[in-house]
Amino acid sequence: MSGVDTVRGIAYQQAQGVLEAVGVLEDPDLGSLRVEGTDDAVDIELLARDGTLRHAIQVKVRAPDYTWGESALLTVLKRWAILPEAAHASFEFLTDGRLGPSGQRVRQALESAAEGDTDPLARLLGVSVDDPVYIALGKAKIRQDPYNTGALLARAERQVAAMLPSARTEEDLREQASRAVDRLFRAVFDFTSNPEPRHREMDRQVIAALLSVPAEQSPAHRWTTTRASYLEAAASCAVPDAVVPSIADIQAQTPSLFGKQGLNEGQKAVIGELLNGTGPVLLTGRTGTGKSTAVGILRQQAAESGNAVITVHAESYLPGRLAALAADGLAAVLGEAFPTATGTQALSDATVTLVIDGASEIAEPMRRALHQELLAPIAAGRGARLVLVGRDMAVLRDMLPSSVSPATYQMVGLEHEQRVELVEKAAAAAGKSFTPRLARTVVAPLEQALDDAAANPLLFRMALSLDDQPAPKGRADLYRAFIEQLAARNGAAGISAVRTALGIVFARLLNDGRRYADVYEWHHLLSQAASVLRSVGLPTDASALHEAARRCGLITSLGWDQKVAAMHDSFADYLAGAAHANGAEPLPGRLVAGDDQRMLFYAEIGGVSEEAAGLVARDLPFTTVALARYDRRPLGQEAPAEVTLLLRYLSSAQEPSVVMSRLKDGRVLAMRPPRARSGWIDQASGVELAQSCQAAVVDQKVGPLGVATRLWRQELLACLNPRTGSPLRPGKAQSPVEALTQHTEQTAMAVNQMIDRIAPPGHIMRLKAQVGPLGLHAVIGEPRQEVLSVHTPVDYQRAIGTSIAKAGDGVGLPQAEQGASTTLEYLLDIPPAATAAQRVRKAIEALTTQSWLVP
Repeated sequence: MSGVDTVRGIAYQQAQGVLEAVGVLEDPDLGSLRVEGTDDAVDIELLARDGTLRHAIQVKVRAPDYTWGESALLTVLKRWAILPEAAHASFEFLTDGRLGPSGQRVRQALESAAEGDTDPLARLLGVSVDDPVYIALGKAKIRQDPYNTGALLARAERQVAAMLPSARTEEDLREQASRAVDRLFRAVFDFTSNPEPRHREMDRQVIAALLSVPAEQSPAHRWTTTRASYLEAAASCAVPDAVVPSIADIQAQTPSLFGKQGLNEGQKAVIGELLNGTGPVLLTGRTGTGKSTAVGILRQQAAESGNAVITVHAESYLPGRLAALAADGLAAVLGEAFPTATGTQALSDATVTLVIDGASEIAEPMRRALHQELLAPIAAGRGARLVLVGRDMAVLRDMLPSSVSPATYQMVGLEHEQRVELVEKAAAAAGKSFTPRLARTVVAPLEQALDDAAANPLLFRMALSLDDQPAPKGRADLYRAFIEQLAARNGAAGISAVRTALGIVFARLLNDGRRYADVYEWHHLLSQAASVLRSVGLPTDASALHEAARRCGLITSLGWDQKVAAMHDSFADYLAGAAHANGAEPLPGRLVAGDDQRMLFYAEIGGVSEEAAGLVARDLPFTTVALARYDRRPLGQEAPAEVTLLLRYLSSAQEPSVVMSRLKDGRVLAMRPPRARSGWIDQASGVELAQSCQAAVVDQKVGPLGVATRLWRQELLACLNPRTGSPLRPGKAQSPVEALTQHTEQTAMAVNQMIDRIAPPGHIMRLKAQVGPLGLHAVIGEPRQEVLSVHTPVDYQRAIGTSIAKAGDGVGLPQAEQGASTTLEYLLDIPPAATAAQRVRKAIEALTTQSWLVP
């Protein structure tokens, strides 16, 4: 390890030691901490009050260009597993580095063991499940924490501030906390260097004395004492100028009249529906659909009813410190710092609901760490109920234990009357009075200009706020105009340079799966962006760029440690996309979930290049449908070869080939003949060939990506419209329970077969996650004679497994499950193959665009 890396590693380890030392004071069961454990396999030991080892940690840094693999990880894990303490203590490998593919397999095996699936870890170790090494590693985990030393110490300062006696001002409190953590940081260095193990141990009293705080938690900070004041404060946290949004239960299977697409009225619900039941909940919606507004309203309404909802920002999460995040949620409402112990107590309260906003938008290591923290409490069904909120349903599902089937909702877009209400509220906030009729005259041109985007609350508000400006030509134009107006109103000069610099910064953050940075990383990235601008003749500096961005509100600060983030995550996407389109920042070499919006902004501003088309088709295949509208490249001589390459990413067909022919009217005929070489042929040959294979006629303005998605759509439609067979009505010897069980099992089999057949290569799991669980928990009621027929009611809930029963005295869905209702006849009237096709089609359209697969 080089000198610089050695210093970085020592500082990172000591900062983690500081955090763990502070944690000793916040955990009533812990008595002390020892740095540099008694064995080389351990760097930090957490000891109980009786001196027994509870938890051991090995801390390792890794240079950005290197990853952790299976061999290196297993070497550390096995060294721990053979120690005597491993029989009763847990172990953690903590790193700021990345995991390679084999390292990810090790982490996944440990996570599976924690969930009760023993086989992956046993196979990895090559031992049986009763082997002492396996037993020890069943309590081990890998935690990635990529934050730098400064960010870790800032978190420690926030926790210490909650323990300190009252200071006169916020500035005094921060100063006291900073000095206390500095003392502890130096002490950890001193203790680490002592050769005697007993002199490397810091007990509660020593830690408390160094920090100048009480050794035991103040009763005033206990959750039982704080709860009443929290409810009172939360009930008064009104969300200004907001209309109450609607949500939809996307697992409810209600009949759709006349085959209409979209949500049915039976699926729509009020936001308070999220609090029904006791299991975890997912709330999803695309950017700007009002998710954060919805959870703010939920917190207020719940508090008015005496229910505690704690809302937190996922961006403020530190791996392994969910309780500290909950304490942040309390502090945000009550206006004072709370120790982590208060957050721990709140999370242990089964009457509390914890809402984590932006959960799918944090970096992958953060999501994995959060997944690990959620495993035990969710699997056991204890403690606070969880609501995960984010853009990507598949990512949110992956953050929960695989054995859990969450209730799943999505945001419903603004309807016309809600837009009218927004205009009235905006007018009232500006001191004006609009009648509904006058408000409609404002809404009408906005709806015409925005089209489908008018249902997006953020975009509608942005368009509404533009003072006497021409209607925006698209989303990117709307963001540009809105930012220029912000700059003009706040006197921020040089907004073009600010926009470019922020675009460079957010593009680089998005390459790591983030839209936020701690203050140290932020200023480093902004300095790099300023250097880029200076290299092209735009003199500027990071401080001026930061001040201008802050003044016009483009960036904001989160939490005690003041993480820097965009005013809304969609602005980070826009700015990054613009930077790519303008050539200020190159496209990344790999895209991840959540990169779809920056690529769509990039394409809207600058069009679609061959590089971008291939990148999105490979990594985000479902995004190609929306991206294709911006591909206006002419179909030249190389077009068939490019379309063929794109189809290799989109289609599961082996060795696809594309033949194209230009028609007399300028349109292009594209075909996928078997066993043919890609290329152009004459019109007559093309028309003849189209009779024997899949073919599509595209407008002459459609680019290669548009041709590829049209051909892909045809392939999907062919697979999603099979011969479906007859309804599975119960036979004479078959009960309704048996018939519905058989239908469910056959549907699940058909869904899995269909997904395996049509999912883009490498994206099977994403499509399966979007489809959701294939089992069914259901209770079948007694038949009821209606006017024209007999209907048998069914209460049901999508689930991992299948459990169906006949209603009887006291029989119903488990209390933890929030179900929907339909009829047995409706469920059985649609054959399993058709039901499977409906579910897969719905999932693909959720990942692409609505109604894309309507024949």
